[in-house]
Amino acid sequence: MKIPVVNRNEYVIYLEFFDNLYWLHTDVYKWTAEIKKDYVRELNQLQDLLNAPLYGIVNNNKLGKFGKSIGFSFLKSVKGVDNFLYQIYTRS
Repeated sequence: MKIPVVNRNEYVIYLEFFDNLYWLHTDVYKWTAEIKKDYVRELNQLQDLLNAPLYGIVNNNKLGKFGKSIGFSFLKSVKGVDNFLYQIYTRS
């Protein structure tokens, strides 16, 4: 279950605890350089509180670029139950 942990007009950050890992989800409604700065600041604060790595699953290049731009790094590729290939990213 995704739980909203940061709710702004420009974006919502959700966490999901699954398989003993924290998975990050984000809905973005508006994106500028200033909004990105606020988002990364809040993401850093959230991660400091959790004191744990965050994980994200990516199924397209645009999402992968977004993840890299906010501090995620590629971890590994996995095949889903739907037989599609997904990339797992992590942020420590």
